[in-house]
Amino acid sequence: MRKFLLAVTALVLIVPTVSEAQQRAPQNPPSDLWCRDQPIAGGGSTATICMAYTYEQCMASRATPTERCYMNPRYDPRFR
Repeated sequence: MRKFLLAVTALVLIVPTVSEAQQRAPQNPPSDLWCRDQPIAGGGSTATICMAYTYEQCMASRATPTERCYMNPRYDPRFR
């Protein structure tokens, strides 16, 4: 009985902490926060690709080492 009460007490203390952490985390993280300019084959122009949530994701998605990542100038968090 003592172990049962201890387990219930631990559960009661843990559950509010987990729910608070979930409320602080973004529910729908923006997928277009970071952009990169990808060169277009056969020409000197580039295409802007904005599909990364973090800087690290953007850097990992580069096709060439010369592509740079930057924050999306059109991103507006109000529409998320």
